[in-house]
Amino acid sequence: MLVQKLLKKQQLELTVLTEQGRLQHELLQVRKQQLAQSGRAFIGSTPGLIVSFSLGCLFQMRHNSTVKLLRSTFGLRWMTKL
Repeated sequence: MLVQKLLKKQQLELTVLTEQGRLQHELLQVRKQQLAQSGRAFIGSTPGLIVSFSLGCLFQMRHNSTVKLLRSTFGLRWMTKL
């Protein structure tokens, strides 16, 4: 009797946790889609195109001594990983 009661309680907890996990997964998927959508919208906008063009120019000039100096001054080490 006590064992059945404990099993039933654990099964109920498992059901609740499973539902919470499913809801969190759905929320994560929705947020991921929203982020992707806003990223695509930004890249298509004027500021996004300016940023993309600027980064493309900097990447093309990554071996230039002035760009290396700016990169080391501002700590933009991520450019070296590209």
